[in-house]
Amino acid sequence: MAVNWYFDIRESEYGWIKPENTVNVDEGGIMAGFGLDSLVIGSSDPRRKAFLKGSQSRTWTTFIEAVTADGRLLKPGIIFK
Repeated sequence: MAVNWYFDIRESEYGWIKPENTVNVDEGGIMAGFGLDSLVIGSSDPRRKAFLKGSQSRTWTTFIEAVTADGRLLKPGIIFK
């Protein structure tokens, strides 16, 4: 069966990597300062670019979270730009 073959190959190639050293990382972001005073100008055709006119005082806050394969949660990171 293909599933067993995959896990056999994976174990032989990468079995030396410990679960505590296998990390899944995800990031997300929030835009602050994006309000009702903005205007989007563009075509309804998704292949064409649209332009956003509005306040240039927007800032991004990015958060990063990670968990190891053995279930440990690592401290989240927050980046203010």
